[in-house]
Amino acid sequence: MADRLRVTELDFDSIKTNLKTFLQSQSEFSDYDFEGSGLSVLLDILAYNTHYNAYYLNMVANEAFLDTALIRDSVVSHAKTLGYIPSSLTAPRALINFTVESGDTTPSTLTVPKGYVFISNLIDNKSYQYVTLNDATVTKSNTQFIFENLEIYEGQLNTYSFNYTENSNPKQIFVLPDVDIDISTITVTVSPSSSNTQSIVYNKVTDILDVSSTSEVFFLQEGRGGRYEIYFGNGVVGKKLEDGSVINVTYLVTTGAISNKSNGFVASIPLNSITNFTIDVVEVSSGGSDRETVDNIKFGAAAQFATQNRLVTFKDYESYIKRNYPIAESISVWGGEENDPPVYGKVFVSIKPRSNYFISELEKQRIIDSIITPKAVVSLKTEILDPEYLYILLNNVVRYDSRKTTRNEDQLRTAIRTAILNYKQLNLDKFDATFVQSKVEKQIDAVEPNAIIGSKSVIRLQKRFLPNLNESKSYTVKFNVPLNRGTISNKLISTEFDVLDTTGVRRTVFFDEIPQSFSGISSIEVTDPGVGYTTEPTVTITGDGFGARAKAVIVNGKIQRIDIENRGIDYTRAIVTITGGNGYGASASAVIDAQTGTLRTVYYDSNAQRQIVDDNVGSINYLTGTISINDINILSVSSVDGLIRLTIEAEEGIIESVRNTIITIDETDPISIETTLEKV
Repeated sequence: MADRLRVTELDFDSIKTNLKTFLQSQSEFSDYDFEGSGLSVLLDILAYNTHYNAYYLNMVANEAFLDTALIRDSVVSHAKTLGYIPSSLTAPRALINFTVESGDTTPSTLTVPKGYVFISNLIDNKSYQYVTLNDATVTKSNTQFIFENLEIYEGQLNTYSFNYTENSNPKQIFVLPDVDIDISTITVTVSPSSSNTQSIVYNKVTDILDVSSTSEVFFLQEGRGGRYEIYFGNGVVGKKLEDGSVINVTYLVTTGAISNKSNGFVASIPLNSITNFTIDVVEVSSGGSDRETVDNIKFGAAAQFATQNRLVTFKDYESYIKRNYPIAESISVWGGEENDPPVYGKVFVSIKPRSNYFISELEKQRIIDSIITPKAVVSLKTEILDPEYLYILLNNVVRYDSRKTTRNEDQLRTAIRTAILNYKQLNLDKFDATFVQSKVEKQIDAVEPNAIIGSKSVIRLQKRFLPNLNESKSYTVKFNVPLNRGTISNKLISTEFDVLDTTGVRRTVFFDEIPQSFSGISSIEVTDPGVGYTTEPTVTITGDGFGARAKAVIVNGKIQRIDIENRGIDYTRAIVTITGGNGYGASASAVIDAQTGTLRTVYYDSNAQRQIVDDNVGSINYLTGTISINDINILSVSSVDGLIRLTIEAEEGIIESVRNTIITIDETDPISIETTLEKV
């Protein structure tokens, strides 16, 4: 007989059954009907009460830890112990040139005051208010006042005053009434009393180590209900407020990311009675972001605690920049020693924003000056590079049984395209991503598992670059993955562009690939010159070909170069070994003809005959995926966007991003996903 309750079973039915079993085992209740309505209701009440308490205690236990907490207030409280302030909404920022036509009677200077309002163009049938956050003053030029690169931010400036009374507010905490605050715009001034209006600007604490007992600073935290709070020092860490002080707080209330990409503005009110304005947009609005989510707070708090407020490792840079620049969707960081070519003493950063492909040069400099430099190692310079996009073009052949699907061909193609784009969304469009052909084909097969017998995809890669028109220039295009050597029917293709031929006639040409037909050793690159060589060492070339010979040239005890004496034939791979010569440490690698190809520029004449303009305009290294274009003067490009596209088949089905490369599929390109259906 059971005389104990099983306390580990906490769902309602188990609790009630356990209670019933326990009571039935007691002699006092041996003749009771536990299925009767009266006792059943009592057991229900006991079971409900126990279940409620178990659920409540389980939730309390969950909220006690950062990784299991669900309520925002709990997560924020845990993050606070790690010194982490959740990111607020961030206001979009635009740059404009604001020209005021004054006439001759106006003063010599003019000021656009803090809070001056501009109205944006319509975005989804709604316009947004942009304001200046600081006064801007310029001197008249002829009859014009020209405010160049004037910064304007989306939102409304609000100001609130708080009276401090020590008895009623001993912790000196003041709750800001608005929720949608951009906390980076908060300014705080303190006056000794309501009768003494002389104010002192208090700065937000960024590093506790810089704060003394007399520092005029304020602290910021997110409080209950998502509202931010400011508080002040205690006389030990930060200056303590005097009883009766008046605190004035001004900040921007914004809608966040909604108004990104605003590109038209009008001034809403006269300026010194002047209404003749011209506004040119230098940079469309960008940088707006939404409030940090609970999941991001959990990740960001732990990551920031690991960095200990410093920028030393790659992960330090990534987590700190994400924390302070929430518009960043993906970040890649690498040291100068890993760059190609190496640049020592530098840290390279690449940022992919959420709402665009690139960030502006001014925004890059602002990130370096205000976010990275104050925390970085003094001896290291930081450079922000744009992401380089590697576009994947998929040509799919899908064999299927039309009798086992209700979709027609158009519907099946659409479903396959959707499956591929879902794969893109989950796995690509970020740094450190990998495209795997077999997984994409698996996604295709899963669209109609009963009908699709199998699929095969040909992967082509595309790089795009903007040429400098009417200027002789060389270009290097890096795919950073092995490329497939072209054949007559399958080789590199490019956008058409105009050049002058040798006779000065303008021709519309394209790049044409000429694969090498022989397979000897084209050159040997010295990867380490070694030391201590007094006589010529022996250079041995081994591989799957034969006949290659080479000779080392020694200068000051080091191998300066290795000259080819016989190229050999039939090599697809080769290893270079250096022995003898009384030295050590030298190494070299062979460049095989099969690994390189030649580019030429060609066009078709009126008889559809191929004509060559330049038979050697560049080269392709298939192993490294590098295309080098020699000095060329491009006059115009036939594409609408002015970009030259180079498209070539990938050697392998696994494509990995390197450094600042982002692998993507361009949904707007009609040839990015092509599907051929074969019925059986």
